[in-house]
Amino acid sequence: MGMTRRRCVLAVAATLGLIPCGMPAADPTAGPDELAAWVEQRVRQWQPTREERRFDDIGWARDIRAAERLAREHGRPVFLFTYDGDSLAQYRC
Repeated sequence: MGMTRRRCVLAVAATLGLIPCGMPAADPTAGPDELAAWVEQRVRQWQPTREERRFDDIGWARDIRAAERLAREHGRPVFLFTYDGDSLAQYRC
């Protein structure tokens, strides 16, 4: 990878927050494979933990009838979320 392309990759990685300011991205003699592996490792490190993804454990229902049925079955309330203007309606149980 030429120096111009390498600088571009490093600039994009820094912009995305993959490289903390003031910290060298990688060995300047590293090839494109090493740089790609380093970026992939940083992306994996920045993924949310299971605890941070607890929101994903809450179930979605397609319509209000399904949400009410699930709420009755599990003894839980229904939270209705609507987005006016895009006809999006999601129901949390």
